[in-house]
Parts: sequence; structure tokens; C-alpha cells
Amino acid sequence: MSLKLRWAQFSGPFYLSVFGLALLLAAYIRFWAAPLSAGVDVPQFWAFAKVFDQYGLDFYRYADASLPIFPTAGWGFVYPPLWLLILRVALLAAPASTATNTMVDTSWRLAMKTPIIAADLAIGCLLFWAVPGPKWRKLIFASLWLFHPTAWYESAVFGQFDAIAAAFLLAAVILLEKGKDRLGFLFAGLAVMTKQHTLIPVAFMIAVSIRTLGWRRLAGDCAILAGVMLAFSIPFLTTGNFFEYGRSFFLAGQTPDYQQPLMYAFSGSGSLLTYLHQALGWDTKGLLVYSIPLLIAAILAGLWFSYKRQLKPSQAALVGFLIFLIFIYRTNYQYLIIYIPLALLVAAQTKFRSERIMALVAAMLPAVWLWIFNVAFWFYFLRPAHTWVFATFEHLALTHIVPDYGYMALAVTLMCLFIAYVICTFTKWSKPSKMLTPY
Repeated sequence: MSLKLRWAQFSGPFYLSVFGLALLLAAYIRFWAAPLSAGVDVPQFWAFAKVFDQYGLDFYRYADASLPIFPTAGWGFVYPPLWLLILRVALLAAPASTATNTMVDTSWRLAMKTPIIAADLAIGCLLFWAVPGPKWRKLIFASLWLFHPTAWYESAVFGQFDAIAAAFLLAAVILLEKGKDRLGFLFAGLAVMTKQHTLIPVAFMIAVSIRTLGWRRLAGDCAILAGVMLAFSIPFLTTGNFFEYGRSFFLAGQTPDYQQPLMYAFSGSGSLLTYLHQALGWDTKGLLVYSIPLLIAAILAGLWFSYKRQLKPSQAALVGFLIFLIFIYRTNYQYLIIYIPLALLVAAQTKFRSERIMALVAAMLPAVWLWIFNVAFWFYFLRPAHTWVFATFEHLALTHIVPDYGYMALAVTLMCLFIAYVICTFTKWSKPSKMLTPY
């Protein structure tokens, strides 16, 4: 037996074992940080779970966070109900937990973050499954997500649930590309019912599926998507909360305003206009109101070009979400979680070298923020505090703060990169020229 054949027989189990070890290590670093840290949403999520436990399907009547139980008054639940259902299940694991605006039980931190971490790890598995080519390529691209500092921070430290929506959306894209469109649109519905802005990349998936699936088949898929949305929505509407539910689902955005503090602002336009106001005294607030009509126009144009240029579903979904990030006036750090797995998948699939490079840069660049922000802050901001982490993170350079222009520059750089990617997708990467050798 030749050496090449022997290696072929050995390499499969070997890389699967390495991936299993990578998965365990990724889980360890997440579950290590989960009980030690908490962002400001973690105690608020506890209150949402308690209110849902008390009022049941009438929850959205109280979703504006006006009850005394809420640690942060007025910080409402502006999401579809799937995350609420997950929070209620998490409360079963920590029934005696409590939270205030100064503390949150360790048991709730771990219970609430566990589903997010599970989604995080599932994304790594999905990438390992979907990335084409030899298993070493699968391992590399899956590891880029599993050990992505942004993914670790959002799921294990700050405690945001965008990874759950990202996992559903990624699964939808992969299944659609593998010819399992019915199941793909079911997962697309789950993504939308977790975070409503995933409806934009889903719309782009629909636009590029018209040619491949045909109108009749696509109508059935869209019926599945709508059915999932209705299945989660109707129980909450039976109590008469039509206005309250609609407000949380469709009017989740805040009134256009300056983005303060700038260290948490990741909209390139919003960050730049805010910085010009702060540094030069310019009255730029009026310009922010144009972001919504520009966003709508850009989405419509993007849908048309995606259809005409016959983009792949993964490419179209990525473009759709990047258009959202380019034009929306307020972008939180967790929003970036949605596009990062899509960018990694596109980078692994593309036959264009320049697209692979740009997609990888776009996927990894958000991690820079962790080195210009004091990550250790969320380990001692709420009780129980773990101040010893500061010294550990200081050795990793994760405790640095930079002036506002540094955060503005990062946000603007991301926006310019997104614009360049969208333009190149429509003008260059959908043409069969300067292609890499297919794997």
C-alpha cells in the first residue's frame, strides 16, 4: 500500500479527532468565562424570563420594562419570541436566581449563556460540515470561528444571543445550497424569530433562489418560512397584544441620534457623524434620519442585482446583511456576529482569490475592538466581581482604552470594507474571470 493511500485512510479520523479537541477547547474557554462575567443585558434578560414566567403569553404587554422588577427601567424586550422561550427554559435551570442593576447570580449567568455557547459551537460544526475540500481546510475555517475573539466575547462574556440567530441563518444557507430548501427555509424562519433583522439576508436568499427553484417551489418554501413565524407569533397575539407585539417586532430601532459612547458604536456613518459633532461641533444629527430611506433603497437595489448576477445563497445572504450594516445608523457589536460565519463560508467556497482575502479580513477585523477596549470590565462590573481577571487580561493586552477617534476609525474602516465587498460582488466576483483552481 502506498504512503499516499495510507495517509488518506488515516487523515479522516485524524482530522475528526483534531476537530473534536478544538471543539472541546472552544467550549472550555467559553464555559470558563461564562459564570465569571456579565454584560448589562444579562440581569435584564433575567427579568424578562421572570415576567414571562408570571404573565405567560401576555408578556409583550409588559415588554417595555416599566415594572419594578427590571434592573434597567425602559430597556424593553424588542425581539421576536424565540429568545424569550429560551430564557424561560434557562430559568428552569436557575429557579432561585436573582438579579439587580448591580449584581446577577452566577447560576443565571451560566444558565442563560449555555444556549448561546451551544449555538456558538454548532456554528463551528456547520462550517466543518459545509466547507468544501479536504478536512484540513474544514478544520481551519471552523477554527477561525471557534477561536474568534468576537464570538467568544459575545457569547461567553457579554452574553448576547446573536449567535443563536447566526446558527439558524447559517444552517438555512447551507441546507439551501445542498438542495434541502424545505428544511433550509424552516431554519430561516427560526433565524427571523430570534433576531428580526435576519429577515434581510433571508430576503436575499429568496431573491437568488427564484431561478434555481422556480416560482411554485419557492412559494412553498416561503409558506414554510411564514408558517414558522406565525407558529411563534399567534400564541402571543391571542391575548390581544397586537400593538405591543408589533412594536417589539417591527419598531425595535431607536430614534436616530448621536451614538454615545463611541466605544460601543459600530455604524460607520453614525460613528463618523457623532465624532464630527463631538470634535468639531458640527450639527450632523439631521443627516442620521436619511439612513432609513437609504437603507430601504439599497436593499431593493441589492435584491435586484443579486437576482440578476445569480449570486449563491451564501454570497447573497452576506451581501444583504452587509448592506444593512452599511446604512443602519446604529450598530451594536453583537450585530457583527451574524455576518462573520457567512463571510467564513463564502471565503471557503469562492473561486476568486480577492474575494477570499476580503471576506477573511471582514470576518476577522471586528476582533480588533477587543484590544482597544477593557474586556476585563465585564468581569467586575456586576457582583459577584472577579477582579483577579484584570491582571490576567492585562498580560493579553485586553484592558486598553483608546481615544474616541480610534473607535470611530474602526467603525468607518468596517463600513468601507463592507461597501467594497458589496460593489466587488456585483461587478467582479460574479464573473468567471481570474478564478482560483476549484477544490
